[in-house]
Amino acid sequence: MSYLYFDESIRSNGGFIVGALVVAEEDLTPEIHAKWTALGLDPKEDEYKSSATKAGNDLSQQQRTYVRSRLQRLKLGLTIGPLSSRGELGVHCANLVMQLLDTGKLEDDAHTLLVDDNIKIRPHDRKRLFDAGIDCHTNVDSRIEAGIQIADHAAHALGGMLLEELGLVTKQVCAGESSGYDPDELLNLGFELWAGLRYALIGNNEYIEGLSPPPEDPANPFFKVDGYGLYLAPDCPEDLAASARKRFGVNYLGCIH
Repeated sequence: MSYLYFDESIRSNGGFIVGALVVAEEDLTPEIHAKWTALGLDPKEDEYKSSATKAGNDLSQQQRTYVRSRLQRLKLGLTIGPLSSRGELGVHCANLVMQLLDTGKLEDDAHTLLVDDNIKIRPHDRKRLFDAGIDCHTNVDSRIEAGIQIADHAAHALGGMLLEELGLVTKQVCAGESSGYDPDELLNLGFELWAGLRYALIGNNEYIEGLSPPPEDPANPFFKVDGYGLYLAPDCPEDLAASARKRFGVNYLGCIH
């Protein structure tokens, strides 16, 4: 049994919305609540918000460091659609979950899906999920089901990566400690975000023409994410779909240092 946490990031400046689906083998809430308590926070009132100001806020920075590190040990799928189809996000979430089941990236077993508040799952899609063994919970408070806080971080990071791919954001950040680079070296924000979640992205290790080594070479660092952990809404404009596939469609798991 897995716990699936779903949250979104709305990017009005890019005209798109990203939904992030975090897949864990256990309920993440006890661990996250314990971590926030250890930081002197009240987990019933205080939660991690990716949109909160981090500069000058040591506690929020510590929360982000923990959430980012925890995400690296989980699995991550995503769905992308135009801002105009925001009301369909629950449909896209259901389709992403079904895609993971159909491709064998989610075991054929009983699972729990926890969806953040304000994301609606329609009765038809709830039945599809139920018939597939998915116990779906909506209008979930992310303070109570704290795994959604990790999905919040993931959605925010994925949104930032796509904005950069679309040419709408250009920002550099210091590599920092334990990055494998000189701590003061400047990296593109999109690269830094990708480095923090690339091992979580769900994909299939398969030959990709033009990228992978020859098919007979067993050492293939490329994973195909499109059609596995990436689900694009049918009404994605061509430029948005192309940018999403370019940024997320194939994932590289080789050395980046």
